[in-house]
Amino acid sequence: MGPHGEELESTLLQRRSTRAFRGEAIALSELAALLHFAYQPAAYGAVGFNPDPDFFAREHVETFVAVSRVEGLEQGCYYYAPRANELRQIRFSAFAKELHFLCLGQELGRDAAVVIFHTANLEGAIARWGERAYRYLHLDAGHLGQRLNLAAIRLGLGVSGIAGFFDDAVNEVLGIPLAEAVLYLTVVGQPR
Repeated sequence: MGPHGEELESTLLQRRSTRAFRGEAIALSELAALLHFAYQPAAYGAVGFNPDPDFFAREHVETFVAVSRVEGLEQGCYYYAPRANELRQIRFSAFAKELHFLCLGQELGRDAAVVIFHTANLEGAIARWGERAYRYLHLDAGHLGQRLNLAAIRLGLGVSGIAGFFDDAVNEVLGIPLAEAVLYLTVVGQPR
């Protein structure tokens, strides 16, 4: 096993869901590294990993990032454009109180540095692939969530997936288009 394989194995063995955050900031470079690892798999080939992971319809899963505490980045909700590898701000606001509510009162949502929302236009996907598209898109969102999880663990950050949230309220509070159904959340921050 090469050095990257050993690093991956070590990271996999350390992988745990964080139960509490300190409510402190993460660096912008850390957020960039998380998003790059999860959404730019072509870079994996350079280190000997599969540069073409198997997704059902990855292009239909959208990503919105609610930023509460990232050094050098204004609080608010951002759309992550993977092809351009950039964040585009869609709403300026401090969302900590709302994120606590949206995550069903879980402190993880309130205390996280960022909450990453994975969404999809279900109507469009179901029209194209039928009713099972709903399941497959959840698998893709989970796949992305696990990539974010591994990157966070490697960086020494806390991370957890959240499947319980107030669906429609997420769109309203964060300014996410109503056609986008929230599939899964990933919270990241400084672990307590």
